Amino acid sequence: MYEKELEALLPRCFEMYDYMAEHVEQLQHLGAMPELKWRLAFHSGILAFEHGLSSLKLIADGFTSSGFALMRPQYESLIRGFWLMYADTEDWFNKLATAGKVGPDQIKKLETPLIADMLKALDNSEAPAHILGQLNDFRGINNSAFNSFTHSGLAALVSNGVGYEPKVIYDSLRNCNAVAAINMQMLSILTGYEEAMEPVRTMHHHFVDCLPIIHG
Repeated sequence: MYEKELEALLPRCFEMYDYMAEHVEQLQHLGAMPELKWRLAFHSGILAFEHGLSSLKLIADGFTSSGFALMRPQYESLIRGFWLMYADTEDWFNKLATAGKVGPDQIKKLETPLIADMLKALDNSEAPAHILGQLNDFRGINNSAFNSFTHSGLAALVSNGVGYEPKVIYDSLRNCNAVAAINMQMLSILTGYEEAMEPVRTMHHHFVDCLPIIHG
Protein backbone atom coordinates (compact mmCIF):
# COMPACT_ATOMS: atom_id res chain seq x y z
CA MET A 1 0.00 0.00 0.00
CA TYR A 2 1.06 3.57 -0.84
CA GLU A 3 4.18 2.57 -2.81
CA LYS A 4 2.75 4.11 -5.98
CA GLU A 5 1.40 7.14 -4.13
CA LEU A 6 4.80 7.82 -2.59
CA GLU A 7 6.52 7.29 -5.93
CA ALA A 8 4.24 9.93 -7.46
CA LEU A 9 4.49 12.32 -4.50
CA LEU A 10 8.28 12.64 -4.31
CA PRO A 11 8.82 14.36 -7.69
CA ARG A 12 5.85 16.60 -7.01
CA CYS A 13 7.44 17.63 -3.70
CA PHE A 14 10.62 18.59 -5.53
CA GLU A 15 8.55 20.62 -8.01
CA MET A 16 6.89 22.39 -5.09
CA TYR A 17 10.24 23.17 -3.47
CA ASP A 18 11.61 24.47 -6.77
CA TYR A 19 8.61 26.78 -6.92
CA MET A 20 9.12 27.87 -3.31
CA ALA A 21 12.86 28.43 -3.91
CA GLU A 22 12.06 30.88 -6.70
CA HIS A 23 9.63 32.70 -4.44
CA VAL A 24 12.13 32.77 -1.57
CA GLU A 25 14.72 34.31 -3.87
CA GLN A 26 12.26 37.05 -4.79
CA LEU A 27 11.38 37.61 -1.13
CA GLN A 28 15.04 37.88 -0.16
CA HIS A 29 15.45 40.51 -2.85
CA LEU A 30 12.54 42.46 -1.36
CA GLY A 31 13.85 41.94 2.18
CA ALA A 32 11.95 41.90 5.45
CA MET A 33 10.52 45.05 6.99
CA PRO A 34 13.31 46.97 8.75
CA GLU A 35 12.32 46.43 12.39
CA LEU A 36 14.62 43.90 14.08
CA LYS A 37 11.86 41.46 15.05
CA TRP A 38 10.65 41.24 11.44
CA ARG A 39 14.18 40.61 10.18
CA LEU A 40 14.82 37.88 12.77
CA ALA A 41 11.47 36.26 11.99
CA PHE A 42 12.38 36.31 8.30
CA HIS A 43 15.71 34.58 8.98
CA SER A 44 13.86 31.96 11.05
CA GLY A 45 11.57 31.34 8.08
CA ILE A 46 14.55 30.90 5.78
CA LEU A 47 15.90 28.29 8.20
CA ALA A 48 12.55 26.49 8.13
CA PHE A 49 12.67 26.40 4.32
CA GLU A 50 16.23 25.01 4.32
CA HIS A 51 15.36 22.31 6.87
CA GLY A 52 12.30 21.26 4.86
CA LEU A 53 14.22 21.01 1.59
CA SER A 54 17.06 19.10 3.26
CA SER A 55 14.57 16.70 4.82
CA LEU A 56 13.00 16.00 1.42
CA LYS A 57 16.40 15.38 -0.20
CA LEU A 58 17.49 12.98 2.55
CA ILE A 59 14.24 11.00 2.37
CA ALA A 60 14.41 10.80 -1.43
CA ASP A 61 17.98 9.45 -1.16
CA GLY A 62 16.89 6.77 1.32
CA PHE A 63 18.15 8.45 4.51
CA THR A 64 14.67 8.50 5.99
CA SER A 65 15.58 8.68 9.68
CA SER A 66 17.84 11.67 9.10
CA GLY A 67 15.15 13.28 6.98
CA PHE A 68 12.58 12.79 9.72
CA ALA A 69 14.99 14.28 12.27
CA LEU A 70 14.99 17.58 10.35
CA MET A 71 11.20 17.89 10.45
CA ARG A 72 11.35 19.11 14.04
CA PRO A 73 13.72 22.06 13.41
CA GLN A 74 11.69 22.88 10.30
CA TYR A 75 8.57 23.17 12.44
CA GLU A 76 10.28 24.90 15.35
CA SER A 77 11.89 27.51 13.09
CA LEU A 78 8.42 28.36 11.81
CA ILE A 79 7.02 28.64 15.34
CA ARG A 80 9.92 30.88 16.35
CA GLY A 81 9.17 33.15 13.40
CA PHE A 82 5.51 33.49 14.42
CA TRP A 83 6.56 34.09 18.03
CA LEU A 84 8.86 36.91 16.96
CA MET A 85 6.08 38.41 14.83
CA TYR A 86 3.09 38.19 17.13
CA ALA A 87 4.01 37.48 20.76
CA ASP A 88 4.95 40.07 23.38
CA THR A 89 8.73 39.87 22.99
CA GLU A 90 9.71 43.32 24.29
CA ASP A 91 11.65 42.01 27.32
CA TRP A 92 13.54 39.54 25.14
CA PHE A 93 14.46 42.21 22.60
CA ASN A 94 15.60 44.57 25.37
CA LYS A 95 17.91 41.86 26.65
CA LEU A 96 19.18 41.24 23.14
CA ALA A 97 19.81 44.94 22.51
CA THR A 98 21.84 45.42 25.71
CA ALA A 99 23.82 42.19 25.52
CA GLY A 100 26.87 43.55 23.73
CA LYS A 101 29.37 40.93 22.69
CA VAL A 102 28.07 37.50 23.62
CA GLY A 103 30.38 34.57 24.21
CA PRO A 104 29.48 30.87 24.27
CA ASP A 105 28.86 30.92 28.04
CA GLN A 106 26.35 33.75 27.76
CA ILE A 107 24.44 32.70 24.65
CA LYS A 108 21.93 30.59 26.64
CA LYS A 109 20.77 33.75 28.39
CA LEU A 110 19.56 35.04 25.04
CA GLU A 111 17.87 31.87 23.78
CA THR A 112 14.21 32.15 22.91
CA PRO A 113 11.70 30.28 25.12
CA LEU A 114 10.81 26.63 24.69
CA ILE A 115 8.43 25.85 21.84
CA ALA A 116 5.60 24.99 24.25
CA ASP A 117 6.00 28.41 25.90
CA MET A 118 6.07 30.13 22.51
CA LEU A 119 2.82 28.43 21.55
CA LYS A 120 1.21 29.53 24.84
CA ALA A 121 2.32 33.10 24.17
CA LEU A 122 0.94 32.90 20.64
CA ASP A 123 -2.41 31.68 21.96
CA ASN A 124 -2.68 35.03 23.75
CA SER A 125 -1.58 37.04 20.74
CA GLU A 126 -3.16 38.29 17.52
CA ALA A 127 -1.63 35.47 15.48
CA PRO A 128 -4.15 33.93 13.02
CA ALA A 129 -6.18 31.43 15.02
CA HIS A 130 -6.69 28.96 12.16
CA ILE A 131 -2.95 28.73 11.53
CA LEU A 132 -2.17 28.32 15.24
CA GLY A 133 -4.78 25.55 15.35
CA GLN A 134 -3.03 23.69 12.55
CA LEU A 135 0.40 24.14 14.12
CA ASN A 136 -0.82 22.97 17.52
CA ASP A 137 -2.47 19.94 15.91
CA PHE A 138 0.73 19.16 14.04
CA ARG A 139 2.74 19.26 17.27
CA GLY A 140 0.20 17.15 19.12
CA ILE A 141 0.36 14.43 16.47
CA ASN A 142 4.09 14.45 15.81
CA ASN A 143 5.88 15.65 18.96
CA SER A 144 6.78 12.22 20.36
CA ALA A 145 8.12 11.05 17.01
CA PHE A 146 10.02 14.33 16.60
CA ASN A 147 11.72 13.79 19.94
CA SER A 148 12.73 10.26 19.07
CA PHE A 149 14.16 11.04 15.64
CA THR A 150 15.87 14.25 16.71
CA HIS A 151 17.47 12.62 19.75
CA SER A 152 18.07 9.14 18.27
CA GLY A 153 15.47 7.52 20.50
CA LEU A 154 14.01 4.02 20.39
CA ALA A 155 11.45 4.77 17.67
CA ALA A 156 14.23 6.03 15.42
CA LEU A 157 16.44 3.01 16.15
CA VAL A 158 13.68 0.49 15.53
CA SER A 159 12.32 2.21 12.42
CA ASN A 160 15.76 2.57 10.94
CA GLY A 161 16.34 -1.15 11.43
CA VAL A 162 13.08 -2.58 10.12
CA GLY A 163 12.35 0.08 7.49
CA TYR A 164 9.47 2.48 6.95
CA GLU A 165 6.01 1.84 5.63
CA PRO A 166 5.47 3.96 2.49
CA LYS A 167 2.30 5.41 4.06
CA VAL A 168 4.30 6.77 7.01
CA ILE A 169 6.69 8.56 4.67
CA TYR A 170 3.83 9.71 2.44
CA ASP A 171 1.82 11.23 5.31
CA SER A 172 4.89 12.79 6.93
CA LEU A 173 5.94 14.51 3.71
CA ARG A 174 2.47 15.89 3.06
CA ASN A 175 2.12 17.17 6.60
CA CYS A 176 5.53 18.85 6.50
CA ASN A 177 4.70 20.31 3.10
CA ALA A 178 1.79 22.00 4.84
CA VAL A 179 4.24 23.47 7.36
CA ALA A 180 6.41 24.64 4.44
CA ALA A 181 3.40 26.34 2.83
CA ILE A 182 2.54 28.18 6.05
CA ASN A 183 6.17 29.25 6.21
CA MET A 184 5.93 30.72 2.69
CA GLN A 185 2.92 32.70 3.85
CA MET A 186 4.84 34.02 6.86
CA LEU A 187 7.88 35.00 4.78
CA SER A 188 5.67 36.80 2.28
CA ILE A 189 3.87 38.77 5.01
CA LEU A 190 7.21 39.80 6.51
CA THR A 191 8.19 41.72 3.37
CA GLY A 192 5.25 44.05 3.85
CA TYR A 193 4.23 43.73 0.18
CA GLU A 194 0.65 42.63 -0.43
CA GLU A 195 1.52 41.25 -3.87
CA ALA A 196 4.09 38.88 -2.33
CA MET A 197 1.19 36.67 -1.23
CA GLU A 198 -0.05 36.00 -4.76
CA PRO A 199 2.53 33.26 -5.56
CA VAL A 200 1.56 31.55 -2.29
CA ARG A 201 -2.09 31.44 -3.35
CA THR A 202 -1.02 30.03 -6.71
CA MET A 203 1.11 27.42 -4.95
CA HIS A 204 -1.82 26.19 -2.87
CA HIS A 205 -3.85 25.71 -6.04
CA HIS A 206 -1.12 24.14 -8.17
CA PHE A 207 0.23 21.77 -5.50
CA VAL A 208 -3.02 20.79 -3.84
CA ASP A 209 -1.95 17.14 -4.08
CA CYS A 210 1.02 17.92 -1.84
CA LEU A 211 -0.71 20.15 0.71
CA PRO A 212 -3.31 18.54 2.95
CA ILE A 213 -4.80 20.04 6.04
CA ILE A 214 -2.43 18.78 8.73
CA HIS A 215 -3.62 15.41 9.96
CA GLY A 216 -2.30 12.17 11.40
